[in-house]
Amino acid sequence: MVIFNRVRMWYQKEIEQLKPLVRDVYKKIHRYQLERTSLFELQMREAITQTTLVLEVFIEHIPAYKSSYIKVLGRQEQLTSSELIMCFDRAMYELHLYATLGKTIGKYANEAPWSKELRALLNERQEIESADNSVSVEELFLASGKVACSGHAEGTAVVILSMDELGKIKQGDILVTTMTTPEFIEVAPLIAGLVTDRGGIVCHAAILAREFNIPCIVGCGNATKVITSSHKIRIDAISGIVMGCDNE
Repeated sequence: MVIFNRVRMWYQKEIEQLKPLVRDVYKKIHRYQLERTSLFELQMREAITQTTLVLEVFIEHIPAYKSSYIKVLGRQEQLTSSELIMCFDRAMYELHLYATLGKTIGKYANEAPWSKELRALLNERQEIESADNSVSVEELFLASGKVACSGHAEGTAVVILSMDELGKIKQGDILVTTMTTPEFIEVAPLIAGLVTDRGGIVCHAAILAREFNIPCIVGCGNATKVITSSHKIRIDAISGIVMGCDNE
């Protein structure tokens, strides 16, 4: 408990510093992914550098394999823009995961006030934005949400509710899940489209989709419930709607 008492002492200063920095990084990542200009890349890298200085405080308080992502951020000149984006998001994911663990050392993290604040901060990037359900597409309409990466895709839906099911995904499938984690990068080259229940424009699924240029709709709320695996679906990642196709 000595470690967590030490972290509590830093609680106010570090968390208050992180709040605007993390928000600013995700804002700049989003802007860069949309336009990919050298200026926006530079601004994104500068924002990540500033945030990394604060994140490094947590390195000695989390497992080495998790803190390695934060350490890599300190050598961002060796990373491509895509590698940097995915590494930063992975670092935030690992820090968030550690703060929300419910067993062993994680239970102490859950009790620590810094963890509660950090959880709230990191959860912001996956908040559900209100879906526009006013779109009428007759009986083919299945779900609607926020466009994270524009485009159109049609294929076989594969509803994934656990990591153990990733092996079901085949080339050209449309992945439907609650929310992606960094492990989903393994199947990113296979999928034609991505639909999630949760998330906003800077959630992990959105960032992943934009890096792989995958049509993506996030924050549908009930996609995993209304879409059935093996059925053909069409996603319109311009209007933000998911439709069923004729399944003969």
